[in-house]
Amino acid sequence: MRTRRRFRRTIAVTASAGLAAGLAWLPAGPASAAVVAQFAAQGSANTSSSCTLTTGDDQPSSPGATFSSGTQSQSVDLAATFTNTGNSADTVSMTGHYATTMTVAKQGGDLSKLVATGKGSVGISAAQGSASACLPQAFVDLFGFFEFTESHSGWIYITRNTVPKQGIALAAVADEATSRAIAFDVWQGAGSSAVSRGFLTPGTFGGQIAVGLTAGNVPPIFPFKRTPQSSIAVTFHRSGSAFAATAGSAGRFVKFPGSISCSGHKATLTWKSGASKVASGSFLVNGKTKASDSNPRSGRQIVLRHLSSTADNTITAKLSLAGGGHASASRTYVPCQG
Repeated sequence: MRTRRRFRRTIAVTASAGLAAGLAWLPAGPASAAVVAQFAAQGSANTSSSCTLTTGDDQPSSPGATFSSGTQSQSVDLAATFTNTGNSADTVSMTGHYATTMTVAKQGGDLSKLVATGKGSVGISAAQGSASACLPQAFVDLFGFFEFTESHSGWIYITRNTVPKQGIALAAVADEATSRAIAFDVWQGAGSSAVSRGFLTPGTFGGQIAVGLTAGNVPPIFPFKRTPQSSIAVTFHRSGSAFAATAGSAGRFVKFPGSISCSGHKATLTWKSGASKVASGSFLVNGKTKASDSNPRSGRQIVLRHLSSTADNTITAKLSLAGGGHASASRTYVPCQG
């Protein structure tokens, strides 16, 4: 497994010069594996050159795990003390613990979703506070690589959720044949949430992923804090597929499709058995009415045509109920093309 020093270099290389150099470090998985992931939990304690390690381990790492599906766990403990070589009263202790998991899910042998999570704490105790010449920094994190195939065109989504404490997060995916970046997200700072995406065609891809906590950056020196869980996820959605489940009460009466037709640029909805309780319905795509039905019947289809192939399509059903009142539901589909 890679050390903290290489991890920090990886972020710098990825952000400044693309993914090619980072992907050169991707571990080779079994030849028959369409999906393979490798990760470890790491700790790091760093100071200025005027301070030296006196007790503990300043670069601990878990044994690491390599796998192709399911969930694996890794954890690390950080405990290191440094002393200023010119001032023995200037000591700094850095402690932390980080428990991590990585989950890999597949569909048809290809990657469906990869999620990395981390939970723990990290902190610094300096005898001379912000006056310390050691300039301490402490890290605990999960860092990993992954390789996967996709047999269909579609979208890679990177979803980041981090805790309201200082930390780091990284996810990057590139085409292994061309080193072209498909999707990339990097963050350092306090809590955040973000979603980014990139379009891919069938092929083999590689990536890097990290999530962790930091302390230091004098001044101030952050106290020891326990934090909730941070996560970063890489998810594949086939072209035209639904981004999530149908949301809304009208879903009791209308069945939304699992995907739109990319070849026909259309979506087909179907009235369910409860259609007799509906007086009429209007069907919209991205806010514009595409169809209506004033005589709903169970099993009847509603076809929405001329859908965009390059933008998200949000389909909404707005229903007037036979007994009075209204109901609505919607579902969003990813674009058919990038």
